[in-house]
Amino acid sequence: MRRHPALEPFSRDHNDALILARSLMEDRPGAMEELQRLWALDLQPHFAAEERLLLPLLTQDEAGRLLTEHAALAEAVAGLASPVGAGRLLHDHVRWEERTLFPALESRLTERQFAELLAATDAYERTRWAGNPRREELVRRRWSRRGESLP
Repeated sequence: MRRHPALEPFSRDHNDALILARSLMEDRPGAMEELQRLWALDLQPHFAAEERLLLPLLTQDEAGRLLTEHAALAEAVAGLASPVGAGRLLHDHVRWEERTLFPALESRLTERQFAELLAATDAYERTRWAGNPRREELVRRRWSRRGESLP
């Protein structure tokens, strides 16, 4: 599904999160350790960016659910959930964002709000590709599709 370019960085992360969720739900060896490893590297920054950039655009109910699920996932990473439970939390959270939250945002945000969000997610992307050639390549491709070049 095509997302508004302002939401693409989050959706790209969600793809990786679903792969991890599957490993956790299948209780594959090392899956919980991988979750803990990726927590500081990817998940925490992703959650922080969603909270910083998306919360002001959400309804009270959406914001409450987002924060509640982020807190539950933080507890799961701290070892307070089984791998299967952590995987289910992660899977359900990503699916809610992709199937419910993002379409709701796409239907109600103004062009100005999207432009501001796009500028913010582009700035966020620039901070994440240091040492990650794959992410930089994806972002370069994304910006190229929009007819933009990197600064």
